[in-house]
Amino acid sequence: MRSFSLRNRLIGVGTLVLVVALGLVGLALNAANHRSAVSALETRMESYVYLVLAAMEVDADGRLSVEENFADPRLVQPGSGVYVAVEGRERRWSSRSALGQQLPAPAPIAAGQTVFEEPPAMGGYYSLRYGVGWQLDDARLEPFTVTVQVDPVEIRQQTSAFRLGLWRSLGTAGAILALAQVVFLVFVFRPLGRVAGDVARVESGQAERLDGRYPRELDPLVRNVNRLLDTEQSNQQRIRNALDSLAHSLKTPLAVIQASLPPQDGAAESSAQNAVDEMRRLIATRLERAGSTARRTLSEPVPVAPQLQRVLDSLQKVHSRRLIKAEVKLQDELAFYGEQRDLLELLGNLLDNAFKYGRGRVRVTGGVVEPDRSRPGLWLRIADDGPGIDPAQWSRLVQRGTRGDERVEGHGLGLAIVTELVSAYGGRIELAVSELGGAEIRVTLPPL
Repeated sequence: MRSFSLRNRLIGVGTLVLVVALGLVGLALNAANHRSAVSALETRMESYVYLVLAAMEVDADGRLSVEENFADPRLVQPGSGVYVAVEGRERRWSSRSALGQQLPAPAPIAAGQTVFEEPPAMGGYYSLRYGVGWQLDDARLEPFTVTVQVDPVEIRQQTSAFRLGLWRSLGTAGAILALAQVVFLVFVFRPLGRVAGDVARVESGQAERLDGRYPRELDPLVRNVNRLLDTEQSNQQRIRNALDSLAHSLKTPLAVIQASLPPQDGAAESSAQNAVDEMRRLIATRLERAGSTARRTLSEPVPVAPQLQRVLDSLQKVHSRRLIKAEVKLQDELAFYGEQRDLLELLGNLLDNAFKYGRGRVRVTGGVVEPDRSRPGLWLRIADDGPGIDPAQWSRLVQRGTRGDERVEGHGLGLAIVTELVSAYGGRIELAVSELGGAEIRVTLPPL
């Protein structure tokens, strides 16, 4: 599973922080608006109290009367949502707006007290109770409670309209900020994307170094990567030159030794000649294996199909008398990310064994391992219709000098070389039973 890119992570985290921040701001503003609306309502309700007190009269017996010629029409319009009542010991007065309304009876409070209450969640009214002590002519105080009740619909409509406008504004601002953030991050990360693309071209073999203009902050990275690539190429060439020099320097002593040998008249001379031939073969093999360790990490991809056909054409000529039929089924554009000679050696040794031990059919199949990677791996299956390989002998056959059948010409090095080569690329080699009836060698090379 591929991880998210740095740009996508920043966009995701930034968007999340933006949403949370704007959400908290919206909640805070909505709560502040609600408190402001309720505070304004409380002030207005107090004005109703003073309006009623100004129109209220109490006679000597403590009976109250209210002149209902109010300037505010909501107090005289039934069902207006604003209801005022005055509760005394002898009489209770209600505004005409309360006609036909089932209002809760407020509890009286002491003179000088003010109680403001918000409606409960299940419904009710905003309520303001104001305690009054009316002084009569005989200096007695007659207690009254002025109660103002307001329908909460007004507050709900006001806060709902504000909340709707608020969330629309915050949503628009959030979208603009998110878009600006994306544009900003795309602009900032564009040079990194260009570097990543150039590195991918180097990985795929389309380029040998990073060439281009980058921001100053990326210059050290580009410079060091190019220096690493140059060093790798230089080391590779130096190793190859050293191996060529070693091979050339060993040819002359071997030629002198071979020239100094007498004609092969006896077993001793034959043994010495065989030893010289074996030394030549071992030197060539060891140099070839050492050369594979000098392969470039970011070498160009090698198409598998042409190299496979090249090997098959050679083996068809060598084994032309046996009329071996080769079947090939590879995925399109299958490529090997390594040295061409390593691929030829791998295919050559495996197919050579298949042609030697097969009775008449050889099958080669192959595909890609993790195709979404920039330098994917590959898998190969080499099957034949021969006698097969005993699984118990497999660990012995991959050792140098071990042959599966002494009657078949060879030195017992093919599978050992293939095993070393596959191991050098971090892959694995396995034995299975072929559908053709013989052995099937499975090679899997991981992506680089």
